[in-house]
Amino acid sequence: MLRETENLTAESRKAFGLEIHPNRPAGGHRLPASQEVTAQQSGKTKLTPVSTCPLKYSQANLNTPIASSSENSLYFRQWAQIACGIRQRMEAISACLDDVFQRRAIPDVLLGDRSICKMLENLVGQIGEVSRNSIPWGWLASTDLYVGSDGQITVIDQNLSVPTGMELLTRLIGRSRTISISAVNDLNRWLADSVAKSGLKTPDSTAVVLNPCRYNPTIRDNEFLARTVNSQITQAGEQVVRNGIVELVTGMKRTRVHTVIRRVDDDLLDPNCFRPDSLVGVPGLCKAWRNGAVNLVNPPGSYIANIRSFTKIVPAMIREYLNEEPELEIAASEECSSDTAIQRLAKNPSQFAVRTNDPMHPARPFFGNTATVSETTSLLGAVRREPGKFVMRSLLPDTDRGGFNLRVFSSMGKGFFMPLCGIGRSCQADGGATLAINEDASACFVG
Repeated sequence: MLRETENLTAESRKAFGLEIHPNRPAGGHRLPASQEVTAQQSGKTKLTPVSTCPLKYSQANLNTPIASSSENSLYFRQWAQIACGIRQRMEAISACLDDVFQRRAIPDVLLGDRSICKMLENLVGQIGEVSRNSIPWGWLASTDLYVGSDGQITVIDQNLSVPTGMELLTRLIGRSRTISISAVNDLNRWLADSVAKSGLKTPDSTAVVLNPCRYNPTIRDNEFLARTVNSQITQAGEQVVRNGIVELVTGMKRTRVHTVIRRVDDDLLDPNCFRPDSLVGVPGLCKAWRNGAVNLVNPPGSYIANIRSFTKIVPAMIREYLNEEPELEIAASEECSSDTAIQRLAKNPSQFAVRTNDPMHPARPFFGNTATVSETTSLLGAVRREPGKFVMRSLLPDTDRGGFNLRVFSSMGKGFFMPLCGIGRSCQADGGATLAINEDASACFVG
């Protein structure tokens, strides 16, 4: 399927409304509708945004739901929109971060957010000059979407730091016994190929998964990733950096590491570069990465793209770097750091949901329509003490509570690929998922 989807005839492109990227030729076999959209995986084709161009899909394909064992299912038209929108987001973010870390310049599109600029400037100062030829951004990502009862799709959050949930999705598909397991297997092979084809790979080198500790709550996902890319789980004490090369130490044997799939936050990744008190990072790892001696999945700086105040700038990045209109809308959010925002929140707290700006370190969310007076008072006090830590969103209208939250996964290590399936969960009052992905027993497969 991965090779097949790179080949499209002019007839199939016309039938499904596809255009070709400049200087990216394509040609070959006609594909089924459910596979056509994944032709974007190699970056050779893109879908014409359905919000700005006339649709060319046949009505049979547009109104055909992908097979699903749950009550939540999506039509091919919706999957096409999601794939196109996520491809746009990952390409634009990659281009923006390249400007920051390789050209050491803050793009104009970010200058309107001082907090994001400050975070990036601090990170660039900590990492130092990146001398490697290229940075493979967006190797594995997840996107949380709100699918409204009217079919409207909105981006809620994203995670470009090797997210959790792939193992759960595989189990959900296995239980449902649907053919979509092949789509996830394709994604797994795509991930494995991205690591195996690393320019640093040699017959006697290896890839590893850097795990903070054996008791961490995402251990099942870590083991899943290790099996997928044919590597082993390691901890900080099992890796050393010698002469600028990362090595895996097993007894008396030392094996060169060409790729580290990290399950450790940026600030704990390397005590020589970030927090000096980190016990789960590898000293010298960041320097080896910036010199091109090892690949990191995902690279330092990926977590900044998860920040909610960064996420809201992505539509402007798409217009700036891709010269395209964003295919997916994003949930409107506002930082609480401005006096105006705090005043609006204090005046009408029942109209807003308040979450931490960094979804990787979440606190209990606040929903004003169900909060008590004491909870509201406590929240306002916390916001006034650390306004930059929080963002606020408007609550969903009462007439639109019939939707659900959907997490989809995508890869962009060697091109773009997204399987047409995901994890569905009940949503909260602002469209966010009810529980963390590794705790949600009520999650269902959506195909």
